[in-house]
Amino acid sequence: MTLVDWIFWSTASLVAYTYVGYPLLVGALALLRAPILPPALGDDELPEVTVLMAAHNEAHRLPSKLDNLLSQDFPAGRVQILIVSDGSTDDTEGLAAARPDVRVLVSPERRGKASALNLGMAAVTTDVVVLCDVRQELAPSALRHLVSDLMDPRVGAVSGELMHRSAATAAAGNIGLYWRYEKFIRKAESRLHSTPGATGALFAMHRRDWQPLPAGTILDDFETPMHVVRKGGRVLLDPRAVAWDDLQEHAQGERRRKIRTLGGNYQSFARNPWLFVPWRNPLWWQFLSHKVLRLVAPYALLGCFLSSLLGGGPYLTVAAWLQGAFYAAALFGYLFPGARRYRVVSFAHVFCDMNFAAVVALLRFASGGLDARWEKT
Repeated sequence: MTLVDWIFWSTASLVAYTYVGYPLLVGALALLRAPILPPALGDDELPEVTVLMAAHNEAHRLPSKLDNLLSQDFPAGRVQILIVSDGSTDDTEGLAAARPDVRVLVSPERRGKASALNLGMAAVTTDVVVLCDVRQELAPSALRHLVSDLMDPRVGAVSGELMHRSAATAAAGNIGLYWRYEKFIRKAESRLHSTPGATGALFAMHRRDWQPLPAGTILDDFETPMHVVRKGGRVLLDPRAVAWDDLQEHAQGERRRKIRTLGGNYQSFARNPWLFVPWRNPLWWQFLSHKVLRLVAPYALLGCFLSSLLGGGPYLTVAAWLQGAFYAAALFGYLFPGARRYRVVSFAHVFCDMNFAAVVALLRFASGGLDARWEKT
């Protein structure tokens, strides 16, 4: 085997394992484990909970979100709502303060979600905390299922499932396809042991397991659950606890979100080197396969394509033509947005866009260009 052959097969194997092999393997292993999600508890068994939300200029969404929370299938008087206004300049604080069933904390300066959550958690008095965002609408039974799961002493945190409404564009449809693929993996990881992270739109935990986040933390929904896992708790995903959201209709908005999320991964890795140590990270295999290799994949894709172009033989020639056609479809979709109405073009464009985002994320992180203060897309 020549060096070019070795590079091709090594990089092709890494890409295949990352996107196909690991999902199939973790899915098969999960089938060997019995699911542990319990039935929902009755009213008399449910504890008081605090719903904590960080908000920046959410006056247009806040009233409907508060109504949604207060209409949850949960015993009356056992849901406390705490909102931390992170430097809002609209009427977020006034609307929240006008509700007698809502507590409001104000951070005059906008510092990002992590700082707002630290401020809020210091004021929480209940043992169970549900963290969610203002944007999403929760299914009526979402809180009941999250809290019921959390009563199992083996469980340290429970994530809800983010569901998307119907796609309005082809790009949104392929982003939705990616999310369904991602959720398949997360559900399998949850059944096997734990998910390496949670859905930031909705997850619950015990207040005693909270660890204050360093200033500027981007991925609170990754670092917080991983600290729970490190302490010996399981992190589950409960598909019965649904948060509804709208898909990004345009690839540009999804690219911005993905660059920030992937850049946040680099930040978390640098701050938490224990994640890479097998005897300190109970989810070491899942973490490497699901999180780390996704960041390596763009360079493996490049190595696979270049080695197939430089090598000889029929299989490398066929591989080069197939990859070239795929990347040509992605480029065509980039140059001519109207072509994205075709599913193959849109899928190629979204896939390449997400891998390109991983490269940009590394550059942003290395240059210090990441900002924890997220601007809505």
